[in-house]
Amino acid sequence: MDLFEWKKNSYLVVVGYYSRFIEIAYLTSTTSVRVIEHLKSIFSRHGIPELVASDNGPQFSSGDFAKFGDKYGFRHTISSPHYRLGNNEAERAVETDKGLLNKADDPYLAMLSYHSTPLQNGFTPTELMGRKLRTKVPVLPSTLVPDWHGKNVESADQKQKERQKRNFDNLHKSKPLPK
Repeated sequence: MDLFEWKKNSYLVVVGYYSRFIEIAYLTSTTSVRVIEHLKSIFSRHGIPELVASDNGPQFSSGDFAKFGDKYGFRHTISSPHYRLGNNEAERAVETDKGLLNKADDPYLAMLSYHSTPLQNGFTPTELMGRKLRTKVPVLPSTLVPDWHGKNVESADQKQKERQKRNFDNLHKSKPLPK
């Protein structure tokens, strides 16, 4: 998860690491209390994750957020707020969101289109969550029945992430740190 600003408004973005399903919430203020309120809403729809990753922003490093994590039973890992790659999945979701919002007349239809567009693995974010969505594109009703391919996708997704990490490490000549 991460916070971002678009057209002078603040938003919370939450992205599923496996499904790449993105949720956006408009924030009237960026306090921990408001962020937690939106996370509760998101968790009520999609379930409580085992692990939540964020930067070490004040909203996520507060005592309120730590209590929230304990109460809801998830682990919270943090990265440096000034090191974008530490929270790369959320940063990528922010870039995707801004691109969609800048081009869209209706941001809700833009997000629906994103959620219904196949990823590199051939499945849409909603399919990876076990659903298929009806969009404005006409389709046969039978194509809206979910078809679950979890194990095949999980293996291909893991291989893709390993390849991306290897390529990144080679490009930046990174080495493992000593213990």
